Amino acid sequence: MGPRTTTTHSVEAFGDVPEIIPIYLIHRPSNDIPYATLEEELIGDFVKYSVKDGKEINLLRRDSEAGQKCCAFQHWVYQKTEGNLLVTDMQGVGMRLTDVGIATCRKGYKGFKGNCATSFIDQFKALHQCNIYCELLELKSLQPKAKKVTAATKPKPQPSATPKKKTFGSMVKGKS
Repeated sequence: MGPRTTTTHSVEAFGDVPEIIPIYLIHRPSNDIPYATLEEELIGDFVKYSVKDGKEINLLRRDSEAGQKCCAFQHWVYQKTEGNLLVTDMQGVGMRLTDVGIATCRKGYKGFKGNCATSFIDQFKALHQCNIYCELLELKSLQPKAKKVTAATKPKPQPSATPKKKTFGSMVKGKS
């Protein structure tokens, strides 16, 4: 067996991944509403790791393994689609998620229209803070890098070639 690659090591270190449980469409011909959706019941504490309006910032999202992995997954989708698509409404029990949404750029993405506000993409870009799982996936930070100004790069005032003449304004007499 040869040496492990960085990618293999990253996948192993990442561990379990969030799972989006399937939703089934069922046909009920004898019912007034002939179609319905059905999904597996999730037992446990239901947590919203992300929501459509981008305002949800909670401790379980930031501090739990599932929450951090959901954020990293959002970041991965955002990066892979060059900022044109984002998975939203990541919610569920642990890492079993249900009823996710998708936001797309204003024109849609490759013909796909999402079901969430396009403004969430901009909010995600502004609010997302990378975590260890983003680093394991080697995702690029979404935050602009601060420009460092050092003493060596500060422009120094250049002395002019000709001496400046001193001019004096009118003198105001003071009161005595």
